[in-house]
Amino acid sequence: MDSTPNNGKLLFDVGGTFLKAVIADGAGEFLPGTEYSVPMPSDGPREAIEQALVTAAEQGIRSAAERELRIGGLGIAFPGPFDFEHGIPLMSHKFRSVYGISLLDLLRTRTAVGPSMPVLFMHDVNAAMLGEMRCGNARGFANAALISLGTGLGFACCLDGRVQYSPTGSPRITIYKTPFRDGILEDYASKRAFLRIYGEITGRGTEPSLTVADLGRMAGEGDPAARETFATVGRTLGEALRARILEERIECLLLGGQISRSYIHLEPGLRKGLHGAECLRRIAPAAHIGHAAFYGLLARIDDLQTEA
Repeated sequence: MDSTPNNGKLLFDVGGTFLKAVIADGAGEFLPGTEYSVPMPSDGPREAIEQALVTAAEQGIRSAAERELRIGGLGIAFPGPFDFEHGIPLMSHKFRSVYGISLLDLLRTRTAVGPSMPVLFMHDVNAAMLGEMRCGNARGFANAALISLGTGLGFACCLDGRVQYSPTGSPRITIYKTPFRDGILEDYASKRAFLRIYGEITGRGTEPSLTVADLGRMAGEGDPAARETFATVGRTLGEALRARILEERIECLLLGGQISRSYIHLEPGLRKGLHGAECLRRIAPAAHIGHAAFYGLLARIDDLQTEA
């Protein structure tokens, strides 16, 4: 992708409910006032997901034109499984309605992206890991890992200064489906896990409107059940990952995703669960919780240009 001053990049970070976007100029700086979001529910119908992607692309290209900036490339961070080379979602747990559909073809035929604009698809957790390695809290560490806590449970790592990709472009190591107790680890460390554990601790069901952000606020206000919930999830994560951390000699462990905004409440349990992992020199939240994937997309684009 061209990096001349008037040649910008449009960057997307696709989550469970929204597509976040921002425009970067040719120097890789985010342009003030160009960050926006478009509703994109992962459990929505095909038409809604496709239209959200079209709307986001059209809005970004139009916004760049208003600033006399030409968009010369599009970078998209997307959860997996996903065919990142061809832009095809392969998920059965979310984005089911667009399973097997080429989003790359959609962008090329229904938006001004057209047939020739370079488009990069990248796994969202790998993008966040790379972003934190280049300009975040993992900078300076050869071996680092990032846990993404949100609707699901993501994990990416960087060994000897390189993000570890699977042959398909997903993280080389996955942890969400690791067998754990009577299910998988994601059952005990994700949005649904927080709400279930809180309900079990209090002995009553949770309100449908209750969010993990609410639990974080309640923990900050001293709610003992909310604090115990965060401690339980943190300890569970630490205990489940300690052997992997030791095996890969991870020096820096970061927490990303929206739930990590309540890291202060997770930290004591996490550190307790990781006790004995002496290779760890830093345990911290991501420096750019909301923007790490954007930084990673820009870094990957630069890497590909260098390799070319």
